[in-house]
Amino acid sequence: MSRVILVVSGGIAAYKAADIASGLTKAGCTVDVIMTENATKFITPLTFEALTHRKVYTDTFDYQGDGFIAHVGLAQEADLMLVAPATANIMAKMAHGIADDMATSTFLATTAAVVVCPAMNTHMYENPATQDNLATLRSRGIITVGPAVGKLACGDVAQGVLAPVDQIVQEALRLLEG
Repeated sequence: MSRVILVVSGGIAAYKAADIASGLTKAGCTVDVIMTENATKFITPLTFEALTHRKVYTDTFDYQGDGFIAHVGLAQEADLMLVAPATANIMAKMAHGIADDMATSTFLATTAAVVVCPAMNTHMYENPATQDNLATLRSRGIITVGPAVGKLACGDVAQGVLAPVDQIVQEALRLLEG
């Protein structure tokens, strides 16, 4: 059974990550969800626990006294790390090696394939800093899915919408099979 770490970062598209978790679980994957603090403002960990039947991780220092160092253990067990939605903030941290939370610490500790699914305001996405960060991530072998063109939270219709859930799930499954 494939093990997927689903990192949910703090953008409005975080609610769509529930469908990603559900799709991967239905496909037979074990899905461990890591949520950034900002993601918990948009959707609760309980949603993901109900869908995956697994503990959701939000704090690097939430030690249970069982000897399991979560950010390292999850990173070592993973076959794939999927960041959806991937905000400009988390991609910047990933590109520059900043490990200041559970998600970014786990990212630095994993040797699994990594997929980022950008989702943000179009001006944030098109900003040269974000584009440079994406180029850095891609140059390191990180795969990107999206973003798509659609109606953004600000009301604009432009590039920045999270790629369709089915596309994200299919790409993850394809990578796990390959």
